[in-house]
Amino acid sequence: MAASELSPKSAIESHYHSLRADFDAAYRKMMDLSREFNAVLTTVPAGLSLEQRQARKNLAAQSYEAAHEEFLAAVARLHRFMIDRIVSSHNILQPAQTPTYRHT
Repeated sequence: MAASELSPKSAIESHYHSLRADFDAAYRKMMDLSREFNAVLTTVPAGLSLEQRQARKNLAAQSYEAAHEEFLAAVARLHRFMIDRIVSSHNILQPAQTPTYRHT
């Protein structure tokens, strides 16, 4: 079945699984880089100059920061998708009611 032939439900599920995979990958990457950053802070190879140590810390910090931003973006995309699904299912379950006014 071609992508254009997917049912709306299948397309939604596929989109969710794609967003969830992006979220999971971004989380794993962020956690790996967090551990790497901590290792850089706690283990200093002998013979490195102060500048080399600082450059090493800066690189690890920048890598972690980029991964953290990527994770936050994945969280936002997944969150936006879930909110959209909740809103659309609510609209399907409860059609809009028009207020009735009594004239007194």
